[in-house]
Amino acid sequence: MTAKLGNPIYQRIDAPATPEQKDRLKKLSPDDVTATTLAGDAITAKLTKAPGNQAAIGGLKVTTAEGWFAARPSGTENVYKIYAESFKDEAHLQAIFTEAEAIVTSALG
Repeated sequence: MTAKLGNPIYQRIDAPATPEQKDRLKKLSPDDVTATTLAGDAITAKLTKAPGNQAAIGGLKVTTAEGWFAARPSGTENVYKIYAESFKDEAHLQAIFTEAEAIVTSALG
């Protein structure tokens, strides 16, 4: 798999969020995401439910062919957590984080 996709780079960061924003993040719909690209790549999926059983994931996951991010509210702090993975390199991962924060901020209104 790494021969096809490269060595993945994964990281998590926290972003500040009010209790109201955290509540809204839990209730997002894929339609709330208007972006069509992430870190220069076409977005292939915008998910708020697990693909298999359609259970709510309590946040948002956005994927491309070269990486993804998931954002979900913290249960104990006034932050939301962004998990991201790049199949390219560290610079691409940082671009995913930068754009992920902008996508979530826009979706939260």
